[in-house]
Amino acid sequence: MATAIREYDLIVIGGGCAGLSLARSLIEKGSQLQVLIVEHRSIYFDDRTWCFWSRDSHPLQKLEEKSWDAWQFSVLGAAPYLHRSKNDLEYRCIRSGTFYEHAQREIERCSNISLRLSVNVDACWCDGETVTVATDKGDFYSRWVVDTRPSPIVSNELRFGQYFCGAEIEAERDIFDEQVAQIMMDMQHDDHGFRFTYLLPFSKRRALIEETRFCIGVSQDQLDLDLSQAIAGRLKEVGFFERRREKGFIPMDVTRPSASEDAFIFKAGVAAGAVRPSTGYAFSRIQNWALSCASALSEGAGPLSHAADPVWIRWIDQLFLKVIQDSRNDVPEIFSCLARGMQPDHFVRFLSDNVTLSDFVRAIHALPKKPFLTGLGVLPEFKWLKR
Repeated sequence: MATAIREYDLIVIGGGCAGLSLARSLIEKGSQLQVLIVEHRSIYFDDRTWCFWSRDSHPLQKLEEKSWDAWQFSVLGAAPYLHRSKNDLEYRCIRSGTFYEHAQREIERCSNISLRLSVNVDACWCDGETVTVATDKGDFYSRWVVDTRPSPIVSNELRFGQYFCGAEIEAERDIFDEQVAQIMMDMQHDDHGFRFTYLLPFSKRRALIEETRFCIGVSQDQLDLDLSQAIAGRLKEVGFFERRREKGFIPMDVTRPSASEDAFIFKAGVAAGAVRPSTGYAFSRIQNWALSCASALSEGAGPLSHAADPVWIRWIDQLFLKVIQDSRNDVPEIFSCLARGMQPDHFVRFLSDNVTLSDFVRAIHALPKKPFLTGLGVLPEFKWLKR
C-alpha cells in the first residue's frame, strides 16, 4: 500500500463498486499514477449481490458465486416460462463481499494506489489545475477527481426505482432447483405497485430470496413483510436459518445528472449513468466504464464519465418507464410478453447493456401494443388498457 501522502494524480471519492472497479482496472493496465481512494465505511460487509449476463470467460469469472444457463419468469398464479441459453449465455452472480476482498488485496499489493477507509468528504473544489478534497482527515490534493458517491437523498424525496429486500437462507433439506435462476417470479401488481420475487439458488439448500418493487417509494416494513411472505410461501414446512440480509434502492431514471462545472472533477457510478434506466442493471456497465476510464488515464488523458446511451435507447427507456409507471397498465403481463415472445439472446440484450435496434424491433412484436401506443399519444388513454 502506498505511503500516506497528500498530493495525488487522481483521487477517487467512494470505494464502492465503481471506485474499486476503476482501481482494479488501473492495476490491470499497469498504471503508475498515484491514486487515492477515500471511502466513508470503516469496514466492508457482504451487503450486495451483483448479477449480469455474459458468455464464455470474463475478467471477474474467478469471483463468481455461481452461474446459470437457464432462468425463469412467471406471473402470480401462472406456470413459469423458462429461458435456456443455446449459445453459452449465462446469468452470473458475484457477491459484493467477494469483490471487496479481491479489490482490497489487489490494492494492498500495489505501491501507487491506496485505499483509506473511515474518511468522510466534506467538500471538493477546483482551483486552477488542482482539485482540493476536504475531509474529516484533512485536505488532499490531486490533478483529477472521480466522484462515485450516490446522489444525496433529500428528506421525504420519492423517486421511482427498484426497492428491494433480500435474505440468504439455508434450508434444512434439499428444496431448491440449483440449475435455474428465478429472475422475476410471481409478478403481480398491488396497491404499492409492481412487485416480484427474485430467487438465486446457490445450492439445493442455499438461496438468496429477494422481494423487489418498481414504485415511487415504499416503506421498509412493507418490504420486510413481502420478504417474509415469499420465504414462507417457498419453504412452507421446511426449517431454515438466515445467513445474511441485503436491501437497497436502484434509481430508474433516464435523466442524466448535469456534468460538473469543473474540468478536473468527473462523476461516475449509479448516480451518474451507470444504471440502465428501464431495468436497473448496472454491474456490466460499471465494468465497461472502469476499463475505458483506466485506459484513458493510462494513455495520459483525463478520466472519463459514463458514456451517454444513444438517443434512440434513451427514447425507448423513457417510453418503457412511462408505461410501467402507469398503474392502469398490466405490468406483469408486459414483462411476461417479453419473456415469452423473445429468444433468450434478444431478451437479455433488451434488458441489459447491449441492446440493438434489432432487439428493439423484436420487443415491439412481443409487447402488448395498446399501452405503448397510448404512451406515445397515438391512442387516447382509455381505462381498458389492462389486458
